[in-house]
Amino acid sequence: MDVLKHIMEALRNPIIKKIGVYGSSGVGKTMLVKMVKAKAKQDSSFNVVVMATVTKDRDLKSIQEDIARDVGLDQLSFREHTDRQVADLIKAKLMKERKFLVILDDVWETEIDFEKFGIPSTSEMQQATEKKSKESSSGQEDMLCKILVTSRFRDTLSVMMDEKDQVFEVHTLEDDEAWHLFKNIAGSKVESSDLQPTAKEIVKRCLGLPVAIASVGKAMKGKARQHEWETALMELKKPTPEGISAAVHKPIELSYKYLQRDELKQTFMLCSLLGHDSSIDDLLKYGMGLNLFQKVKTVEETRKKVLTLVDNLKLSSLLVDGHSNLHFGMHDQIREVALSIASRDHGVLALADEDGGKEWPEKETMENLKWIYLSNGYPELMSNGLKCPWLTFFHMSCRGCSLAVPTDLFTGIDGLKVLCLTKIDFQSMPSQIPLIPTKLKTLLLDQCVFRIEALGAIMGNLENLEVLSLAGCDIEELPREMEKLTKLKLLDVSDCTKLRVIRGQVLARLSKLEELKMGNSFDQWDDVEGRNARLAELTELRTLTALEVRISNFRETLFSENLERFKIFIGIVRRREFSGHYYWDSYSWNSSFESSKIMKLKLQGASINSVKKLLKKTEELYLEGLNGVESLVDELDDEGFQHLKCLHVQNAPDIRHIFNPAGRLLPSHVFPILEVLALFNLRKMEKICHGLTGAAPFKVLRKITVYSCPQLKNLFSFSMARQLPLQEITVRDCNIEEIIDDVEEQGNGNDIVEESEGCKLAGSLRSLTLAWLPKLISFFNSGNCSGISLFNDKFVFPNLEELELLRINVDMIWIASYCVENLTKLIIHGCDNLKYLFSSTMARSLVKLGHLEIEECKMMTKIISKENEEEKGNLIFPELKFLRLIHLQNLVSFYFGDSTNTDVAAGIQPFFNEQVCLHFICILSFKLWEQSNFPSPFSLNGMMPKRAVVGS
Repeated sequence: MDVLKHIMEALRNPIIKKIGVYGSSGVGKTMLVKMVKAKAKQDSSFNVVVMATVTKDRDLKSIQEDIARDVGLDQLSFREHTDRQVADLIKAKLMKERKFLVILDDVWETEIDFEKFGIPSTSEMQQATEKKSKESSSGQEDMLCKILVTSRFRDTLSVMMDEKDQVFEVHTLEDDEAWHLFKNIAGSKVESSDLQPTAKEIVKRCLGLPVAIASVGKAMKGKARQHEWETALMELKKPTPEGISAAVHKPIELSYKYLQRDELKQTFMLCSLLGHDSSIDDLLKYGMGLNLFQKVKTVEETRKKVLTLVDNLKLSSLLVDGHSNLHFGMHDQIREVALSIASRDHGVLALADEDGGKEWPEKETMENLKWIYLSNGYPELMSNGLKCPWLTFFHMSCRGCSLAVPTDLFTGIDGLKVLCLTKIDFQSMPSQIPLIPTKLKTLLLDQCVFRIEALGAIMGNLENLEVLSLAGCDIEELPREMEKLTKLKLLDVSDCTKLRVIRGQVLARLSKLEELKMGNSFDQWDDVEGRNARLAELTELRTLTALEVRISNFRETLFSENLERFKIFIGIVRRREFSGHYYWDSYSWNSSFESSKIMKLKLQGASINSVKKLLKKTEELYLEGLNGVESLVDELDDEGFQHLKCLHVQNAPDIRHIFNPAGRLLPSHVFPILEVLALFNLRKMEKICHGLTGAAPFKVLRKITVYSCPQLKNLFSFSMARQLPLQEITVRDCNIEEIIDDVEEQGNGNDIVEESEGCKLAGSLRSLTLAWLPKLISFFNSGNCSGISLFNDKFVFPNLEELELLRINVDMIWIASYCVENLTKLIIHGCDNLKYLFSSTMARSLVKLGHLEIEECKMMTKIISKENEEEKGNLIFPELKFLRLIHLQNLVSFYFGDSTNTDVAAGIQPFFNEQVCLHFICILSFKLWEQSNFPSPFSLNGMMPKRAVVGS
């Protein structure tokens, strides 16, 4: 795509700070900037790339959450901080990263206050750069901030762009491009002589809009009868509602009509109300109250049904992926069409902030409404009340405002099934919470403020309630009246950070409860005063299948074996400070692995026997403490961890091995599906797998991280490494001598590895970080290899993309003929024994290298060493965009070879001579010596690009 190419070029241009992209709705702007994000993450010009959808009806907190997640603040508890505090946290993180790209999609306002999102101003960045330069001599490069904005309207972008910035238009697809896209989606049958004319007419009706082509293409996929295509064309020719383009409305409505079940259609309608990046949990709660999902009995069955329906809507191109597997999104144009259909055919009223100027519906319209979704409070509603006898669904969010909600607002609406009132301050109202119809099935009061007495007053009348959510509410106690909710199936009190009191037996009396969510909330179980609920009450809930709970004072309590989904944190709650604010550390309630069975255990003297049965089901496991445990597998579960995908062990003072095959368990049964292994501060650990021969316990391990394990001498034996599909290895702060051991432990002695029979690890590895390893000699030191270098021909990594070496005391990194042709990023810091980095032969193979950073290598005299005098030809780095050379006090030349440069005749050695071509570099950070050590006459002349930014 030409536009994509031009945007990437603009991102590399140091003069351009903001880039705009505009085009009509459905033309593919979002898809384009997602491609930009993916490519920019690979581009070494940026340390962080963030993206947030702004749109016209998103609140600030949601936008901040998107940005915070991308900058690595996903552990932040947003509900504990003001918008200003969150913005400050984001800003501090971005300033720390120094080089970042921010993508804001679907912007409507002409004037944007970037700082409220946490994006630093130009002056702040300049001040930070100047301050850093004064405080440090490490040669920090200037900060780099780029902002990419998309909008439907060029005028919106023109206001915020400076003269030097660039704006690009995304055009609709040409006829041949549109037909090619449609054919790929609908299938090759459209090429048949009887279908092609009608199919091409259908495509023309889409006017080159990818969202329309995708929708109608999915709807028509698999249809081979001519009358079906002719019927579809007739549908596309029908008139459309005012205000929506026919090219978008009709294809999407056609796709909607072709959904095969009413259940799927109603789910689509409900999804359209939820907006951008919606939650599976919210859809579940609403759908349960509306009895939307057929042939399900339990909450768990309903959840699986919801996931299946969402997947089906994605296959129809009516929904898109969200930021996690528990979220989904909807294109804004599809949402507009869906809401139009819902309003026209299904008695749905949906009003967002930007609809505030619209007139309140007439009485006759109100009387026929079935669903109402309001993104803000409306005075007309408060004064006139709800005259909607058929209403089953009502949602209103006020974003922290206080409304004078009349107590009789819902009087006469006996059929109301779902009521959602969020972000409302009831506490300041004289009337408190309005009276609620007794047939209600779902009640959501998320992020509201109210007196606990008022909440308790309504609980006793809701005998039919099945779903209750108080997530994020500012409450200190659950009302005792909750024990009357005997039909309750789902209770959500997550993120109620002030919740300290739950009276005994309140939970135990919820005999039908299937799902209990208490994450980042109440943790005062079994308190010494005896006023709070006991953990044992949870075992009395015979129907409980899903549990999220945090426990600070753990006393041996067995958890139900019926749990199918769980998220259990046991241990002392710790928090850490960042930029003056607190948020949960790595043991935060949030999880990056997106598992459904998670345990995070910090055990101090408590027996692990109470959770052993759940360990057998666990998919993601974090362990800390474990005093007295020397061999993890043998002492925790001698039957193996059959379902475990991620294992994190830290601060376990007595651990010597993760697995010791001395027991009866076969190695292949230990971790059959483990993908991620992290080991932190295990001071006595000698081997990950002790005395193991033959089959490896990690058959699908793709990532391993090891920090601060001083007794560890290597990671794996050669025979084990040979079987591993590892993609990422990180080892820091260890006394490790080799990454792969060249000595195999056999029955009666030790055998030296004689030859490689092929290595799975070598072909799969993408990222390798080795840092602060003072005793490291070699990655793999086979007796057959001549000379000692970190890497030798025993292990060659043809697919390695990123390599980082910090404080490694090796004389050579690789042998002269070593090849890492797919390497894109190389960082070398503090490797004092290195005299050069590459041989000229190896340098010529680095055709994909985009980022090269070398710092504080005291003995280095040149970057590239010439192998022989007869060698001819230039060294070209076609992808190198970023070059940083800092504190290399003995460096004389980038490549010490023959030069015909005129400066040589004058006695000046050019640092970059004509044999080194760096035409594509955009950023060069360059500080080699202090003034006192400045060498003899020196020149930066050579094959340097004119547009490179040279910093110091």
